[in-house]
Amino acid sequence: MLGPALLRLLLATSVLVLHPLQCVTASFANAVNLPGVTVTVERVVSVPNRGSYAEPGNLGFPQTIDVLPALCAVTVRITNTSDVPTKPASSYRVGLFLPAANNYNGRMLTVGSASFAGGINWPGMGEGPHYGFATVSTDNGHNSAGSDLSWATPARLYDWGYRALHGAVVVGKLLTAHYYSDTKVAYSYYSGCSTGGRQGLREMEYDARSFDGALVGAPAWDTSHLMPWISKVATWQLGSSGAGKLKAAQLSILAAEVLRQCDAQDGMADNIVSAPAGCAFNLSTITCGDASRCVTPAQAATAQRIWGDYVVGGRSVYEGFGLSSEDQWAVYFGDDSTLTGFDFDYERYWVYNRSSYAWTDYTDGAVADSERVNAGQATADGFANLAGFAAGAGVAGRPGKIVMYHGLADGLISPRTTQRFYNRTIAATGRSADAARSWFRFFEVPGMQHCWFSNRYNAPWDFAGSGQATQLRLLPTLGVGLPAVGEGWSVPGHLNDSRYDALAALVQWVEAGRAVDQIIATAFNADFSVNRTRPLCPFPQRAVYGSGNVNSAASWRCA
Repeated sequence: MLGPALLRLLLATSVLVLHPLQCVTASFANAVNLPGVTVTVERVVSVPNRGSYAEPGNLGFPQTIDVLPALCAVTVRITNTSDVPTKPASSYRVGLFLPAANNYNGRMLTVGSASFAGGINWPGMGEGPHYGFATVSTDNGHNSAGSDLSWATPARLYDWGYRALHGAVVVGKLLTAHYYSDTKVAYSYYSGCSTGGRQGLREMEYDARSFDGALVGAPAWDTSHLMPWISKVATWQLGSSGAGKLKAAQLSILAAEVLRQCDAQDGMADNIVSAPAGCAFNLSTITCGDASRCVTPAQAATAQRIWGDYVVGGRSVYEGFGLSSEDQWAVYFGDDSTLTGFDFDYERYWVYNRSSYAWTDYTDGAVADSERVNAGQATADGFANLAGFAAGAGVAGRPGKIVMYHGLADGLISPRTTQRFYNRTIAATGRSADAARSWFRFFEVPGMQHCWFSNRYNAPWDFAGSGQATQLRLLPTLGVGLPAVGEGWSVPGHLNDSRYDALAALVQWVEAGRAVDQIIATAFNADFSVNRTRPLCPFPQRAVYGSGNVNSAASWRCA
C-alpha cells in the first residue's frame, strides 16, 4: 500500500506530466472544447527574460516589444458559428502572453485595440506580464492600419464590433487555465482606450461575467454618431470653397488664445485649462482678416461649429470638442490640403457600401442611416445592461468595478461624450450618483490629449492608463527623440503603486475594497525626471489648490 507522502508525490508528478508548463504547441492542443468553436494554434514562441517579441506582417501593431519578462507568446485562430443565425460566422485571431509560472499571479488582463486597426495588439499586451497577468488581445478579425476602413464585410464588422473581443475573453480564460495546470483564472481585468474603451464597455454590456474590473479610457462608444460627426466636421472644412478651412497656423492661434483666456478662469494660472466647460471664451479677440495672426470670420464660424453640438432635426446627436483640444484637431484634418482616411470612409464602406461615395454626397441623413445600419452592432449604448455587472453577475458572482477616464484636451473624441455615457449609465441602472460611486468612477484629466500625452504645456497625464507605458517605451520610434524608459510598464518611479497607477488602483478596489478616491498623474521632463504631479478626481469633483508647490500633487485636494 502506498503511504500518504508517496501518494501525494505521485499525484503531483502525474499532474505535471498531464499538464507540463511547456511553451510548445502541444501544450495548447485540445485545450478548448466549446460547441461550434474551433481553436487552431498558429504560433507558440518562448520569450526569455528581457527578451523581445514582434509578429511579422501585423499592419495594425507592427512594433517590436522589448524588455519583456519570461513568457510564452501564443497565437490561435478562432472560428465559430454565429451567435445569431442571420449573422455570418466569425474568424479571428487571439494572442496571449503567459508569464513564467513563478511570475503568474492568477489574474488575466484583456487588452483592447485602437481605431479601426486589425492585428493583435502585442504592444499594449506588453505591459500586462510585468504585473504578473496573463494577457490577451485580438486582431478583430482582420489585418489593417488604424485609418483603414475598407476591410469591411458583414462578418468582419461583427467581429470588430463585439464578437472577437468576447471570444478572446472566453477562450483566453480557458487557454490560460489549461496552461497553468487547470487552475481557473482568479480575477479578470480589462484595459483599453478609444476603440479599446468602446470594446470594454460593449463586452460588459454583452456579458457581465467577463471582467471583475475594467480600466476604460476615452471610449469611442457611440460609433453610430461619432463617425457621421467626423464626416460633418470635414464638410465644414471643405465647404464654401474652403474659405472656412482651419489650417495648422489657425489651430495654433486658437489653442494659444484658449489658453490665454481660459487658464486662470479655472482658479489657477498654470498653463492647464482644468475646467474648459466653465470658460467664457470670446473668439472675437482673434477674429480679423489677417490669416497670419488671426482667424478669419469664416474660420471662426468653423471653430464655433466644432466646439458646438452636432444638431440634426432639432436633436443633438453628438457633442463637439471642448476648449483646449485645438492642438489635436489636425489628426482628422490631415495636413493643410487634405483630410484623413477617417473622413467619409465610414459612409463609403460601412453604411452605403458605395466606393464612389464622395464628400459632396454627405447629408445629415447619414445620421439616421448610420443608426439604422448599426454596423457590427458596435455602439455600446446598452446602459441598463451594466446593472448586472454592478450588482454581482460578474466573475465568481462579484460586483464589477469600472474606472473610466478622459483627457479634457482630447481632439479626437469629445470628453463630453464620456460624461454622457457616465450619466446615462447611472440613470439607466436605477442608482443615484452617490450609489454609483460604489462601482463606477469617472476621472477627467485636464490637459491630456487622446489617451496619452498632453498638449504643448506638459500637463500631468501619465497614470498607467491603457497604452500609456507603451507610448513612453516607443517614443524613440515615434520620432520624439526621448530615450526609452524603464521596463515599459506602469509609471516610471512608481511601478505598480496604486497611488499613481490606475490599473493597480483598480485591482485594489476589486480585491481589497479600497475605492479609487484619486489617482496621481505625472508629467516628465525630457530626461524622465518628474516635471509635475497633479491628483485626478472622480467626477464631479476636481483638483483644488491649497498651498505649497503648485507642481506637487500634495498641494492639491479633490473637492
